[in-house]
Amino acid sequence: MNYSSRMKTLSTLILLLFVGFACTKIEIEEEGSTVQKALPPHSGTLPNPYTLANMQAVYDSLSGSGITLQPTDLYVRFLPHDSVQLHNLIYHFHLELFHYPLDLDLGKEEVYKDPATPEGGFGWLYTTVKPDFMFPAGITHEILDRCYIPSHSDTIPNTRSGALLSLEVAAFERVGYTCDSPLYPRTRSGTITSGKIRVFDNSIKQFVPLQGVKIRCHTLVKWYTAYTNEDGVYAINNNFLIGPFYDIVFNNTKGFDIWGDFGPIGAANYCMGWHSKNGHSRDITDNNMAWQWAVVNNAGYEYYQMCDAIGINRPPSDLKIWVIKWMVKSAAPMFRYVNHRIGLNSNIDWLNFLVNISGGVIVNALFTMIKNILPDIVVGTYNASYRRIYRTTFHELSHASHFSQVGSAYWAEYINYIVTYGAYGDGKGNNAELCGVGEMWGYAMGHIRECEKYETKKLDSLYSANGWAKHWFKPDVFWDLYRNNILTKKEIYDCLTSDVNKYSKLIEKMKTFYPDVAYIIDTTFNHYGIK
Repeated sequence: MNYSSRMKTLSTLILLLFVGFACTKIEIEEEGSTVQKALPPHSGTLPNPYTLANMQAVYDSLSGSGITLQPTDLYVRFLPHDSVQLHNLIYHFHLELFHYPLDLDLGKEEVYKDPATPEGGFGWLYTTVKPDFMFPAGITHEILDRCYIPSHSDTIPNTRSGALLSLEVAAFERVGYTCDSPLYPRTRSGTITSGKIRVFDNSIKQFVPLQGVKIRCHTLVKWYTAYTNEDGVYAINNNFLIGPFYDIVFNNTKGFDIWGDFGPIGAANYCMGWHSKNGHSRDITDNNMAWQWAVVNNAGYEYYQMCDAIGINRPPSDLKIWVIKWMVKSAAPMFRYVNHRIGLNSNIDWLNFLVNISGGVIVNALFTMIKNILPDIVVGTYNASYRRIYRTTFHELSHASHFSQVGSAYWAEYINYIVTYGAYGDGKGNNAELCGVGEMWGYAMGHIRECEKYETKKLDSLYSANGWAKHWFKPDVFWDLYRNNILTKKEIYDCLTSDVNKYSKLIEKMKTFYPDVAYIIDTTFNHYGIK
């Protein structure tokens, strides 16, 4: 079995494992803006004015100063051979990687596919690095160009006219672009590239801010990034000579990434196209390719806000959420953080099973590879409304916060139960109540937050009266304790410690922590048949 076939087989198995673990083009431009499409459409590869050769030629032809320029940046590309190498490029070297060549005239919403990429393999990834960058050993790379990216104020004294010329403008015009007058100095030191990004909440029929995502702009090899704030507004305090190419990169300021159609290739990326150098605003509707990513992003942002506001532990740092648009089910297996044995509650060993069907890959190497390509959370968004995706994301992130409190060994037992019995089982078998405690928390938190956001009056009714399916693990208990003001979310969460793996231990801990309401706690559990 070759590497590509093995990767496909493992990917399929991994996805099946997630399913088994599962919990259940209109665009609006900024009003009044003018799109400055500085680069010709569909022209293939674009001339790069920032090459060291071009910048040196500008100096030599205009100033005659005899200055020899040194590169400020290297335009490079990397070809990772496996998920470990890709992970290192993104998360160890912290490179801003583009999945398309920076001198490509990519169209709006166009997804670039390198024709040389083998099936099941990784393609080239592009970026710029400083000349002293230490290229990682063993990762294929290629230096495409040595570049000189001047500051906005860099000028050339014209020996013929005596005027000060903008080096950047002169370099652009030399390779064929039409820019503003190159006379310098200008009246301002630069302009701010800014805008507002919103996403359509189809549950309330309104656009809401897209919060905490990265906005990335580049003109050829010159790029800058900024993040949207709580109001969906971003501002890049760097000057672009011409209108840049805009991307939304779903890497969030709160500390999580959203993986998209490419899975573990890194944060999902939405290409918005070439727009004004003064900024670009965008409304993402529910038939836009980025809509599901945007909804999960907002739910995640607001979940982290809630954690900070009420004192619940955040999920582990650097969380990875894979949004799968064609899948309904969701899960929070937290594989990247589980360091304990994952198997079945039987004599069959899951890892040995994976090894046996994968061509004899060594266990440690296989598990390392799997951990790098697996997300922590999967959110299935097929045919789902904003409201349902929001609820599901809160549910799964609540599990991730639970993991932050109980740790790897507890979660390995959680996974073992679900892998063995499928979904939530029937409440019987080894670790059933451990699973029940976790699902009580996840379901209650997802539905409570959904009602707080969309329909507060439902918090006055019984959990099952809302039309939600009844489960053997009874999330109704936490729902009632919260809605009746017996315990807060934080007070419930504080009882979900690593020693609480049975209902009896949960009840005892709650009564110990909150003796003033011990009788009501007992009564509530008893009402739903839990003693």
